[in-house]
Amino acid sequence: MHPLPDSRPRCWVTVNGVTDVVIIGAGIAGLAAAGEFLDQGRSVVVLEARDRVGGRILTRDHGGIGIDLGAQWLSPGNESMFYLAEQAGVQLIGPSEGSVLVRTDGVVRSLGFSDQGAALSPFETADFGQGVVRLRRLAERVHTDPTWASANEVWLSQPLGRWIRTNLRTPGVQRNFSVLLGRLGGDPDALSLRQALDIIASSNDLEDLYTVSGGLRLRRPIGGMGQIAEHLADRCWENIRLSTRVTGIEYDPQSATAICDDGQRFEANRVLLAMPPWLALNLDFNPPLPAWRTEMLAAQTVGASIKAVLVYDTPWWREHGASGQMSADDGAVRFTFDISDPNGPGVITGSFDDDEAVASSALTPQERENIFVDCLVGVLGPRATGHSGYLEHDWYADEFTAGAHSPHFAPGAWRVQGPQLGEPLGAVRFAGAEYPDRNNGYLEGAYRSGIEQAQAIIRSLA
Repeated sequence: MHPLPDSRPRCWVTVNGVTDVVIIGAGIAGLAAAGEFLDQGRSVVVLEARDRVGGRILTRDHGGIGIDLGAQWLSPGNESMFYLAEQAGVQLIGPSEGSVLVRTDGVVRSLGFSDQGAALSPFETADFGQGVVRLRRLAERVHTDPTWASANEVWLSQPLGRWIRTNLRTPGVQRNFSVLLGRLGGDPDALSLRQALDIIASSNDLEDLYTVSGGLRLRRPIGGMGQIAEHLADRCWENIRLSTRVTGIEYDPQSATAICDDGQRFEANRVLLAMPPWLALNLDFNPPLPAWRTEMLAAQTVGASIKAVLVYDTPWWREHGASGQMSADDGAVRFTFDISDPNGPGVITGSFDDDEAVASSALTPQERENIFVDCLVGVLGPRATGHSGYLEHDWYADEFTAGAHSPHFAPGAWRVQGPQLGEPLGAVRFAGAEYPDRNNGYLEGAYRSGIEQAQAIIRSLA
């Protein structure tokens, strides 16, 4: 992502010194909203604390290739993002073909790509996601509420296969779910639900394992997701101020003012806060945030993630029919993807997540590099030590994200809190990946949220 050159002219279109809208944050939501305002002839200023646009999209140049250290994948149902990629002239590709390596209990197994069966439709994908959520919640309850587990011992002893057929609606998902769980613990009809929950509680994440198997038909941009962010920014570069950190907001029902750390004040009829919601706690609101909103924001649990990338001269793992995708039930990095561009060097990405990210954040980059290499050696063999480059970004330590680079919330998790947090606060509105009920936690959700909030603001100013 390139910064806005200082020599580039900026156009502040205001009426009596007051801008129609000030947007705080130049991620996908903020950029989408800015374009919408400009299309409707509204004046807008975008204030971004970073020296780049994109937010949790971060593409770094490494030897002439773009490597994503943030959000990277698009999945079925991301119609807006696919359209933007087409507009930007960006080519999308899927995960590399070949076998997927799975390490469980120290044993590495090779799973053929065709083992996964047919790719799922968007409806089946949603059904699969609901099944994962239900099992995860059950696994957590069994291990945190022994009284409940004891009272439901008979129900928990049912065959896992029966639970799958009862709780999943589509035959394709039932079949794929059975195959997936069978890889973790054996025949679902010979495994009890309780046994499966014990495995899930101590094993790698189901979503990660299924994703690396290619079943969700993911796509990524050749050259990096940053191209899409820059495509959006091209519509409004003259209205963007980078390296401009907002520290406070004064507001009433009719207007709002964004106050920066250098004392600059940007007055507007409306302010759109397009930044991770938990970071709003760092802003000085006048009047103060309502107690319920502060408590709700403070109660949110934000994941931690350090995305890491190893670069090799060639994607040598393909010589042996491997896809470069792996999943493991232990180790600091538990899944990887091959994100090599066609005819480019070999590139493998993985991440330190949650507790591993928190612990690893205190280490040096060299130490994290060594850990990542060791994790790959345990699956791909000693040739994994022959890398020529290492890149990483610690999203947990990033003060303008302070959490996971692409937090995912389970379907329905924000059904109650999301709409409340998304309600306007006087002349202040909120947009971002965490607010919409649909595509929550994804780039698609961020884009749609930005557009929807922009349209709502335009209506309120009419």
